[in-house]
Amino acid sequence: YGDMAGFGFLDKYIYNPDIEEINGNSWNDIELITADGVFKIGEHFSSPQRAVDTIRKMARLGGLILDHTSPAVDSYLTRGIRISALIPPLVDMDVGAVFSLRRQRMARVTQQQLVSWGTATDEMLEFLANCANYGVSIGVAGKTGSGKTTDISYLLGSLHHGKRIFTIEETRELDLVQTDPDGKVLNRVIHTCTRPSGQTGLDVDASTLLRKALRFHPDIIVPAEMRGDEAMIAQEAARTGHTVITSLHANSARMAYKRILSMCQMSDTKILTHVLMGMIVEGFPIMVFKKQLPDGKRRIMEIVEATGTWDGDVQATTLFRFTVQPDGNGQFVRVHGISENLADTLLENGADPKWVEQCRHNPVANTTNTRRKEAQR
Repeated sequence: YGDMAGFGFLDKYIYNPDIEEINGNSWNDIELITADGVFKIGEHFSSPQRAVDTIRKMARLGGLILDHTSPAVDSYLTRGIRISALIPPLVDMDVGAVFSLRRQRMARVTQQQLVSWGTATDEMLEFLANCANYGVSIGVAGKTGSGKTTDISYLLGSLHHGKRIFTIEETRELDLVQTDPDGKVLNRVIHTCTRPSGQTGLDVDASTLLRKALRFHPDIIVPAEMRGDEAMIAQEAARTGHTVITSLHANSARMAYKRILSMCQMSDTKILTHVLMGMIVEGFPIMVFKKQLPDGKRRIMEIVEATGTWDGDVQATTLFRFTVQPDGNGQFVRVHGISENLADTLLENGADPKWVEQCRHNPVANTTNTRRKEAQR
């Protein structure tokens, strides 16, 4: 019955909130990822064909067809669960299907939680929240699974209720609507999702929704993850009075700017590379780099302020950094103060002058030993 009505043995793992990811390397090789690591399980599909049939059923829930003419899919199973899958001929017939089911954290995350997890310090999180509230666009870079969406969820949850937020996602991961005890909505949120149809001309992609977003007079635009030419529209929006908060895949905060550049160039723009890079820096003054370290902790490794370009490269100042010591301990360090340009932007948009003045100053010695603090907790 489980195979007919659901997904067989996978059901108990899919709906288990402690399971972060389910990976299928073949029909008879299934593994789970939890907060404690990676574990192979003894259960598996009865045959390669049964694996293919089950994954096809999952793809249909996201409105996509998975067959020999379209043997790869990136979609969603249900709200907050992504699916990526390959079937023959992209994998061997005796493998059946290769897939990844990844659960996203739907609950809103608090500053206190992020600090307790060792993600960042209060000072770092307050800095990012104030940037988001006072007109400074932010990019969050890192690999898959580094916790970018969690950080974006925190930033958006910290926004003043009067700001209108327009989110764009492949599958709903963000849950931003806030209500009072009587059910009255307190903030202003529009959640949208792209629609892959598998048919030319019928897709509604991130670029389309970004253009639509501009007609809804949003204060904050959230292309939750930039992957392609929508980056061109995003940086234009960020330079024309909108605050844009987004994530992308990159190996460092500075490399994130080159990644955005390459995505903008997918739009076939004729703008010269060095000019386009200058526009991107103007659009996204703040870049965050997030990483999962060998101990399993997800840390904000660096927050930089891009101040300009030189010979095609980004000129950026490190504001905060997480440094790993040889003994395995780590420290969050405030490295530099913000530029006069960023300070002026924050002040013009209503930020507290005393706080801005504190951000201007270079620190003397402001470090936090995370291992010691976490041990105390």
